[in-house]
Amino acid sequence: MNIKKVVIGTWPISGDFGKVNLTTIQQTIEKCYDVGFKQFDTAPSYGQGFAELILGNVLMGKHDCLINTKIGNIPFFGKSFLINDLKMSIENSLARLKGDCINILFLHNPRNEIENYDEIFELMEKLKKEGKIRHSGLSKARGVDYGAVTDLNQFDYIQDDVNLLYLKPILSKSSFDYKFMARSPLASGLLSGKVNNKTQFLDGDHRSTWLKGERLSSLLKRIKIIDKLSNIPISSLSRRLLLNHSMIDNVIFGVKRPEHVDDIINDCNLKIENEEKFFQKIVELHHCDFGLINEKHLGY
Repeated sequence: MNIKKVVIGTWPISGDFGKVNLTTIQQTIEKCYDVGFKQFDTAPSYGQGFAELILGNVLMGKHDCLINTKIGNIPFFGKSFLINDLKMSIENSLARLKGDCINILFLHNPRNEIENYDEIFELMEKLKKEGKIRHSGLSKARGVDYGAVTDLNQFDYIQDDVNLLYLKPILSKSSFDYKFMARSPLASGLLSGKVNNKTQFLDGDHRSTWLKGERLSSLLKRIKIIDKLSNIPISSLSRRLLLNHSMIDNVIFGVKRPEHVDDIINDCNLKIENEEKFFQKIVELHHCDFGLINEKHLGY
């Protein structure tokens, strides 16, 4: 059973994807804890601090939980990787989480904002010595070549998107010292089985700006092709593939309701028949861009 690989993502409960019910959120977090999912991923920007705040309230006193959060996005302000802003962000996160130590502290999707990573690493090491964090991490922004500006092996963890529509991080992995955490296993909801050409996302939902028109149509074509490879529901297929892949140390699963927790539990206990052969077929589809003509720019 892959319970230890599971990290519960809290962006869906933040309100950034639409209205959330406080009772349902509490029930969902408590269910995660009760079934053994005790590592959580959050950020100050999720709901402008709301996700951290509710995690702190619900999990207060549960000292066996591991909480990972991020720095670089300040509620009601925006991005800043200035050292003083990062220090303030950490203290504010600890206050909202009602804790004294963060498990993994991730840099939150920096692009070209950081000129000197050395001072970032110095801050991370200082925080470790002070007992305020256990591990350092980088949450990668897609399309950024971090190798050109810093040594990724100086981080303890790297976080990046991986799913049936986007395998690049695990296809291009070479020798490294860090642990790898996969996020977006259902590709921003595309692999939930509930998105179609008529789906419209609410204003304020980041998907409303890019998951539409030609791109949505192209991505749905790819999903249809993958769907023909197995009789397993595509959402379950994506969860199982990541949970059982040897190059992935942890998988972040966003949850919004208790039934989402049930789905993860079920797939922790299951594998894909002829998994290696299935994965190779998916890799081949990626290499030929799913047989689509002139649609590479519309991929996930």
